[in-house]
Amino acid sequence: LVSGAARLWFDILVTSVPLPSLGLRLGGHPLTEVYPLAPLARGHSLAVAVSTYRGQVHYGLVADAKAVPDLDRFALALAEEVETLLTACGP
Repeated sequence: LVSGAARLWFDILVTSVPLPSLGLRLGGHPLTEVYPLAPLARGHSLAVAVSTYRGQVHYGLVADAKAVPDLDRFALALAEEVETLLTACGP
């Protein structure tokens, strides 16, 4: 019942994906970046997943192309706003 009602309240998912702080390897090679992906639920427009790995923040975006036809522009705007926030916060 609640899950059905929740679909009426929002259509965007934002989640933080925890990753281990130690370096990961794949096939014996160190991973330098790990990008999370959240599934796009039926009826949702956008899913944003954020994770930190080796001192860096990475994010993954998944969208319904009809609801968010310019996901590339959204991704660029998000990156610009993160830079603005980091500049405002200082070192």
